Amino acid sequence: MADKTAASAPWQDLERQAYHAFREWPVWLALRERELAERAPERGTPGAATVGTPPENQAKKKDMT
Repeated sequence: MADKTAASAPWQDLERQAYHAFREWPVWLALRERELAERAPERGTPGAATVGTPPENQAKKKDMT
């Protein structure tokens, strides 16, 4: 009797891999951000709070802290 994985179409395997990659993406981003922060703390890289905000709002946030 054939195994279930052997009976699945190639696109189903690709779809399964894409789904898991999509689900794991936020974890990989967090790990990469932590790795970069450890590597270059003197650069003053923006934190997660400033990423994605317009530059004019970033200046306001810096003034508040």
